[in-house]
Amino acid sequence: MSTKKALKSIRGLIENGDYQAAVYEATECLKGLSGKDEEAAGILVFRGLALTHLDRKDEAEKCYIHAYKLQPDNKLATVGLRKLYEKEKQWDKVARFLEVIVQRAYDDGDADACLATLQELLELRHQHGPETDLYNLLHLFLPSSPLVPFLQSLPPPAGSFTPFPMPIYPPKSFAVLPTLPKTLPHVSHLLSSLPLLLNLLIRSQGLVHQTVEAQVKAGRTRLGAGPEKEVRKNVEGQVLGGKLGSDLVTLLREVGSHAGVEESVRRDVEVKEFEYWRKLVGCLSEDTPAKDAKPSKAKGKSRPAPLPPVSGDAFAVPPLFALSDEPVQPTKAEALSRADGLAKGFILLAVANQGAEEAWTWVIEGTDEPSIFYDLELLHKFATAFPESPMTDFIDDYCRWFKLPLPQSEEEEGAASETPVPEPETQKKRRWGRGKKINARERRKLRRVAQRAGTLNEDVDQEERDELVASMTKLLEKLQRSVFVHRVMARISTQEEDWANAVAFAERARILLKESEAERGVSFSKARLSLDTNLGVALVPYFPPKHHSRATRLLNGVLNVEPSNAEARFARGQICQTALKWSQAREYFQTIVDGGATDAGQLVAAKEEVAWCLVNEGRLEQGRTVLEEVVELRDSRWEETHKDDEAFPRARAWYRLGQTEWMIGDDESRSHAEDWFMASIRALPTFAPAYTSLGVAYLAATPPDDERALKCFQKAFELDATEVEAAQRLAKGYADDDEWALVRLVANRVMEGEGGVEGVKGGDVTGAKGRLAPRNGWAWKALGSTEMHYRNYAKAAQAFQIALRTDPDDSTTWIQLGESYAKCGRQMAGLKALEKALEIDPSAWIAWYDIGDIHAQLGSFEVAIEAFEKVTASMTGEVGVMAKMSEAYLSLGREALSAGYRERSRRAFLHAIELACNVLETRSGHRPWAWKVIGDAAFELDHIAEDDCQVMERVLELLVEDDNDKRAPYHLARWISVFAFTYRAWLLKNEPRVVTMALYDLGTALHALSRHVSVEDKKTCIKTAIGHVRNALDRDAGDERLWNALAVLCEEGGEEVAQHAFVVSLELYTKDPIVWTNLGYLYFRLADVDLASQCFLRAQITDPDYARAWLGQGLIAVQQGDKPQAQALFAHAVTLSAGSLLEADLASASLAFEPFLRSTNPPPLSILHSTAFALRHYVHQRPEDSSANNLFGLVCERLGLIDESMSAFESATRILEHEFEVTESPEVEQKYLVALVNLGRVKLVSRQYESALKSYSDALELATSQPASGSWIDAELVKIRIQCLVGQALSHSWLGDPDQSLSAFERAMSEAETCSTEAGEISLKEIVAVLLARTLWGLGGEEAREAAKSHLLECLSSETPAISVVTTLLAIALVSADEDLIEACISELSSLTSDRLKADDPKDTVTDIMVSHGLLQSDIDGTKQLLDKRIHQDPSSLQPRIRLAKLLLSLGELDQVPLLLEPLPGYLAVESSVDQSEILRLLGLSKIRNGETSGSINVQKASFIAPWVERVIA
Repeated sequence: MSTKKALKSIRGLIENGDYQAAVYEATECLKGLSGKDEEAAGILVFRGLALTHLDRKDEAEKCYIHAYKLQPDNKLATVGLRKLYEKEKQWDKVARFLEVIVQRAYDDGDADACLATLQELLELRHQHGPETDLYNLLHLFLPSSPLVPFLQSLPPPAGSFTPFPMPIYPPKSFAVLPTLPKTLPHVSHLLSSLPLLLNLLIRSQGLVHQTVEAQVKAGRTRLGAGPEKEVRKNVEGQVLGGKLGSDLVTLLREVGSHAGVEESVRRDVEVKEFEYWRKLVGCLSEDTPAKDAKPSKAKGKSRPAPLPPVSGDAFAVPPLFALSDEPVQPTKAEALSRADGLAKGFILLAVANQGAEEAWTWVIEGTDEPSIFYDLELLHKFATAFPESPMTDFIDDYCRWFKLPLPQSEEEEGAASETPVPEPETQKKRRWGRGKKINARERRKLRRVAQRAGTLNEDVDQEERDELVASMTKLLEKLQRSVFVHRVMARISTQEEDWANAVAFAERARILLKESEAERGVSFSKARLSLDTNLGVALVPYFPPKHHSRATRLLNGVLNVEPSNAEARFARGQICQTALKWSQAREYFQTIVDGGATDAGQLVAAKEEVAWCLVNEGRLEQGRTVLEEVVELRDSRWEETHKDDEAFPRARAWYRLGQTEWMIGDDESRSHAEDWFMASIRALPTFAPAYTSLGVAYLAATPPDDERALKCFQKAFELDATEVEAAQRLAKGYADDDEWALVRLVANRVMEGEGGVEGVKGGDVTGAKGRLAPRNGWAWKALGSTEMHYRNYAKAAQAFQIALRTDPDDSTTWIQLGESYAKCGRQMAGLKALEKALEIDPSAWIAWYDIGDIHAQLGSFEVAIEAFEKVTASMTGEVGVMAKMSEAYLSLGREALSAGYRERSRRAFLHAIELACNVLETRSGHRPWAWKVIGDAAFELDHIAEDDCQVMERVLELLVEDDNDKRAPYHLARWISVFAFTYRAWLLKNEPRVVTMALYDLGTALHALSRHVSVEDKKTCIKTAIGHVRNALDRDAGDERLWNALAVLCEEGGEEVAQHAFVVSLELYTKDPIVWTNLGYLYFRLADVDLASQCFLRAQITDPDYARAWLGQGLIAVQQGDKPQAQALFAHAVTLSAGSLLEADLASASLAFEPFLRSTNPPPLSILHSTAFALRHYVHQRPEDSSANNLFGLVCERLGLIDESMSAFESATRILEHEFEVTESPEVEQKYLVALVNLGRVKLVSRQYESALKSYSDALELATSQPASGSWIDAELVKIRIQCLVGQALSHSWLGDPDQSLSAFERAMSEAETCSTEAGEISLKEIVAVLLARTLWGLGGEEAREAAKSHLLECLSSETPAISVVTTLLAIALVSADEDLIEACISELSSLTSDRLKADDPKDTVTDIMVSHGLLQSDIDGTKQLLDKRIHQDPSSLQPRIRLAKLLLSLGELDQVPLLLEPLPGYLAVESSVDQSEILRLLGLSKIRNGETSGSINVQKASFIAPWVERVIA
């Protein structure tokens, strides 16, 4: 079938609706065709149509596209494809297809088709978007687009005009993007449309602004982003150098070159373009590479290449609509060239639009000018263009200062004829800004008017100079980024000798210049050289020689580049003069003289400096000759001009000539010198060095004129703080007169002149940047001494540190530094400073003295004493050293005493007394202090209870010799402390500031004395002490210590007075833990536990390390029954006091021993070891405490330390016997009775039967004669008598006197029968009966044994007989083989409950006797069952297990022993070392007998654990 027939067939099938067949036939037909066949496109169109009806859109699209590519003129393909896209609403594909059609029409030169299609495309994009593609399409209508010349020849369609509103440029804000009108004009009206251009420009600027701000905001949130300025710079570089920036600059040029744009808009656009390039210059780096390929630009009517054949199923982007690649980023040099070109164009055209000022400033700041005299024409043009700019005002003042023509604006020139010109006389009298208030701008206008009229003064007087400087300085706040302004201000400050501002302005200018160089990528070498010169010159006289090293570097750099720079060379010579390098300085100045400087004044100045260098080199005659020439030149010039600027050089020349004459030294020369000094003062009355030299001359006169010299020095220092010699003489004189405020004033002014007064205030001098050696170290030393006088020790230390920079080898300064360190709390630093002083000068004894003082403050009293001894070795008899050493010995003794070293403390106190006596023997007037030391040492020695007769006799001799008025109470001769404090109080009776403490010490000594005297004497001591304290309170009622002392003294007799005194003391000072604690003890004694607890708690909060407060809390806990808490509090008090609070040791020991007084379940004896140690320490410190001795004896008795126990009880009885003889107190008698009973019991145990018998007899005698009174009741006396009688009975028995023994037992039995027993307690009768039965059994004989049995049987008849009675009776029955009795006893024991056994038989005697009975009966199984039962009844007891293990071991059941003892259950705690040793022994024996070698290790461990056990291996 032919192709045409096939086409008809396919069309027919489509018309008939047989789309599937049409597709099939078209597909088959296409198989036989090639792309060159004309019918192929038609078949593809029909196939696409059929596929469309079959809803196979993708295949249909491919067919249409293929057909269009084969025949672009095939309208069926074009229409079919558009309908397909439009039906599917695929508007992007419709737009792309229209772009292809536009490109085809453009390539074919069909302008009408191109314009029509463009219109369709524009309407499609406007209606369906996207907005980006719409604006990309609008860019094709720019004048530079190739479509514009192609389509502009076509007339616009009739009726197609639609207005396009003209945007306002520049807009108010770029934050909101502009919008297009709802109805766009026809394409022919949009071509090269100015409204469209401005719309696109505003939108582009808005996009750039929004993109930059968004990226800056995002960049600031990143880690390590840096400051905002840096982030913004990087973002602007990326955005402006990218496509957005490229589009923006293109639009700016398009608008600027448009023929219809207004001139103002054109200028604004050019300004924006300049701002673009300027920002880009600042963002780009110097090494930014430029790409080789540059984007091609369409010029004229050149067309792009035709559309190449495209393979594939989609259309490629047509060249007209293809977006340009990423633009090539310009280099920094290119951007700078563009910015410079635009800015210079503005200047050439005198553009003065808003924003153009920045371009003008860009040119001014970018000028590499070697001096501050910039292009005057350029500055005048700037002033004319921007008359309201701050820079214009500055330029006006700048021209006036340097006497340059003032700028004239056109308005001023036009109004010149209308402004009346003042007469010269009037103008001369009128000062700008005076008479009538006018602002700076009006003053400048008046200057310009005067300049035009020729009446402006050529010279600028001082008043006007001050006004100009103030005006320009104020303008500087608005011109902070201008290099030109800062250069000018630096030069003006240098001329005005305002060195601080000159340095600041020059440094700021150098920073700005460096930033400008970095921004532009160019080097301003000439400007930098000028700034280095200016800065170097300013640094030389700016607090010399503080900045000379930096000035040298700058000036050397300038001279290397520009050797002819006379200004830099002159400054370099001045640096050498300051460093006293006179020859080198002369060479610099001589070079200027030989070079013939253009400035005559500079030449004369150089010549003068050459002469001064000659003088200081010692070539006085040559120097004098040259100076005479200089003086003549300066005087002649002054006579000609009479200008004030010659006054200072003239005065300096006369002064130097006078100094030269003074250095020559003969009488005639010195006479001339005084005349020349006067001539210098006449030349300039404020020239300070002349006054200093004149003062020195007055002092050197014969006789010296001190008054006139002082006035000269004061005048010189008043005029110039750098006059060091005058200042030093003044400071020394003021210090000698004790005028420290004036010394500080002088020192501070000297430092101000040196630039370092801020050092003491924490400024640069003490910082890292200011750590240089000051010129006047003596001033810092004087300031340090002044601060020491006013007790500002930290400031003094800083001053001495700075003084040491001048002279690091000054030992006196190191000593003063060490003293200041020590007094401001930095003792270790002070020691290092003093050690440094000793390295420099080993003979500086004051350093050793200060070292000793510091160590005494630190508590290292032994080291302090060694240091003081080194001082006394070289300074014999120095009272101050002996005093300090005496105080150190006193403190050392107290420290040793608190640690328990009684002998060390005694020796230290005696040394302190000897040294104080030595001070008294010197008759140096230190009697009150010496007697205080003696009193304190004697007070402490009284606590030690040891005397040194030789020393005490010496003290008494001195007291008798010194106390002429017999004020010391000799009837208290035992207590030297009271003597000393009494005499000291009398010595200080006329010293109200210190007598109160003397009375306080005396009251304290009397209070301590009251504890060692009789009751009547005690009352006298307390009353006297109260009187002294009240006397002290009358003198100083604001001392809280005195109120505390009064409260303590009144505590026993007047609780209300004591409470009031404590409260007053706390009102005066609320943070004293001692007073809070004392008040707590007062409330505790008054039984107010709540208040006492609050007081102790407050004391603990105030000072957590105050042990007595914790002791008080412990006592409260004991009273409240919380004994574990009390024990913990006592232990904490002992820890805090390091054992010095003996009361805490005693309280802890009493509490620990209390459980052992119970007959049931006593705690393990191991806890008593620490208690015995604490009591031993207490008794050693306080051997006269009977209660502590008695308690110590009881503890030692429990531990088996019989000898120590006996010694303690003997001490207790001895002390109590003596106390009873003195006081005859019933309470003491009762304690003595108990102590005798305890002593008898211990002696009985130690087999000292006769001594025991004597103690029991004495105790029985006292108990018999003791009446029942108070807490001592009849029952207790009966128990005491029973103990005494039993003790006598046992003693007689062991002494072999059975009759006396039985008699005592009978009396004890009769006493026991009268004693009632509470329920649950063992009766005394049963206890005595058991002891009697055992004694009778021990006597032997049938009668005695029957008597023993009868006594026990009598006790057994009671309702609940004691277990000890039953066990004793069972033992007798077992020995006597009385089966009936055995059965009865076993029956009784078997009926006992486990609770009663545990309570009444803590040693488990019942189990022992039952086991013995079972073994005697050979009932092994029953015995094992019995022990097993006891283990289950009391699983926490260890003894049943040990008994069973022994039984198993004896029976040979070796394997059962480890199962029983290894490991022990977790609830069993082996607290006794004996039990632990026994367990290891049994385990070891079982393993040894089993043949295990490890058993020997267990046995060895058992020996190590309890070595005192006589037989470990059985």
